[in-house]
Amino acid sequence: MTFLDLLEALAERLGPLHLPLRARPRGVDEVFDGCGLHHELALTLVRALYAGNRCHHLKSPVTVQASLRAIGPIHAEILQSAHTDIDTYRFLETFIAHMLAVFGEPPKARPRKSPPHPARVIAFPVRRRGRR
Repeated sequence: MTFLDLLEALAERLGPLHLPLRARPRGVDEVFDGCGLHHELALTLVRALYAGNRCHHLKSPVTVQASLRAIGPIHAEILQSAHTDIDTYRFLETFIAHMLAVFGEPPKARPRKSPPHPARVIAFPVRRRGRR
């Protein structure tokens, strides 16, 4: 799979609202046709994928391992930031899940945190008004 194939597949899955790709980009800086909802993050992710896969042009091959290594530091930074909002977090998680799906890798399910104690009903004593 080439870098451009990956971007086109991601744009098809995420939609033009998130990844508005240009019809015939000539380079990585000309990939987007306008601004999507998370333009800065999308641009950062695309540049990281390009650099992390050591691409020289848009038709360079990409791998899932190199792509995950490239996105990992961005993912960690966003998760640790005190200013990350839920929409940014969801976009990043969706981007990664779709990227894995494009590569044919099933996303790894994170273990769910179970509550420390199961819920239980607490009985309160019944008091009637007027009685003391």
